[in-house]
Amino acid sequence: MNYKIGRSNNKNVSLAVREATGELKAPKLIIFFSGVDDFKEIANEIKSVFPNSITMGATTFAAFCKDGAFKDTLLVLGIEDGIICEANILEDVDKYALKYVERVESCAAKFRKPENTICLEFSSALISCEELVLSTLNSILGKKKIPVFGGSAGDRGRAENSMISLNGQVYSNACVFVMIENLGGKIKLYRENIYKPTKHYFKSTKVDVRKRIVYEYDHKPAASVMADALGVKVDELDKYLDSYPMGRIIGNEMYIIANKAVVNGSAMEYHARIYNNSQIVLLEPDDYKTVIKNTLDKVRQESRNRSLTLMVNCLARSILFEGDGYLNDFATGVGNSLGDFVGFAGYGEQLNEQHFNQTMTLAVFE
Repeated sequence: MNYKIGRSNNKNVSLAVREATGELKAPKLIIFFSGVDDFKEIANEIKSVFPNSITMGATTFAAFCKDGAFKDTLLVLGIEDGIICEANILEDVDKYALKYVERVESCAAKFRKPENTICLEFSSALISCEELVLSTLNSILGKKKIPVFGGSAGDRGRAENSMISLNGQVYSNACVFVMIENLGGKIKLYRENIYKPTKHYFKSTKVDVRKRIVYEYDHKPAASVMADALGVKVDELDKYLDSYPMGRIIGNEMYIIANKAVVNGSAMEYHARIYNNSQIVLLEPDDYKTVIKNTLDKVRQESRNRSLTLMVNCLARSILFEGDGYLNDFATGVGNSLGDFVGFAGYGEQLNEQHFNQTMTLAVFE
């Protein structure tokens, strides 16, 4: 795979784009991340400079590469060759994503090697669309065994106007996606949790799936159940929400569901869906530096012919690392272990059929 990675924090958008893309000639695909403020102008400028390329981007809390973690910076990955790619968009994703399923079908029809292919997607954040997006994508891609990998857009962590872009157009209620076949080999996917189960397990017994609200666990008020497990009062729960997410158990797998708020003193609202009769476990922080080291060791051992890695590192994880003075060391550590990579931090992660939070995912290209 022939690719280039560039970045710029120049306040002049035209100069920033030229600095970040200066080594690119005729890329088939450009993936970019930036802060919110200049995103629209950046998206338009990149497409005007590379009118024949697929250009796809998302706003982010921080952009990552082997040189470190960068805020309010334009980070660009341009792939010149070694791939086949096709892109499109799902619109109205907060309600009617399925209306656009033919666009998924049209793109997917051009790919014949699912083990070498992924569907990379960026979804609009904070509009509860991710499960609808995944249902639409997987209605086609599940049959073709093409995995879905991606994340929700990010911002500074204050629920601002996060955005995504495809070919110069910017959206706030959409999913942009590109199917990528790696001509050089397979693509391996990884998911890392830095929270571990406690002894407290529940079953969700009254939920509003669409609003992502759980009213009852084990037929008791959800907020009271969580407060009892933590040994605190319900009105004290707010200060524990970031550190003690929930885990949704599906078979042998566990997916992190981030707490959003206590609702009316009794229910719990989340950043991903919990379904009725879901098996749920209260989570607590693990030794994240040890977990990250073990993850990177595993990737190195299993993917020895790496050419490039794509990363989604949840905004909440990124804020945690930044507060501990670890965010830049985290990024350089990934680079030291895996080589070239690019990544971003948004409000959720998606892998195959599941949307979840507070997680890191990796797509490793041979």
